[in-house]
Amino acid sequence: MPKVLIVEDDAILQNAYNTVLSMEGFDVETAPDGVEGLRVAQAKKPDVILLDMLMPNMNGLQFLKLFEPKKHPETKIIVFSNIVSPDDVKQARELGVVKYLTKATFTPKEMVDTIKETLQGAEHGESTPG
Repeated sequence: MPKVLIVEDDAILQNAYNTVLSMEGFDVETAPDGVEGLRVAQAKKPDVILLDMLMPNMNGLQFLKLFEPKKHPETKIIVFSNIVSPDDVKQARELGVVKYLTKATFTPKEMVDTIKETLQGAEHGESTPG
């Protein structure tokens, strides 16, 4: 059962994605900010991290710099944010994010499909464009 960590400060979104992913058979952990997300990521070693960019205490880019995704190739990070500035996208990709998605354009079902595709690509050694 793949492990997914949702790092999201919006409790409604966090609960919605937790419910949908759990129903799809994922082992889901949640964190309300980057500080807690970093602690959970290091302790639980998730297969996928869904990462918001705008959060209290530690934002998504700060999380990425501290977690260093390139040192954890077994963990795929999908940024899921309404902040889509070209600079943020570029920085996130350089730090090792596999996909950068816009919250407003994705349903929970589409997110499940994206996570499954990302995990299948990882099993086959593929890099996933985003």
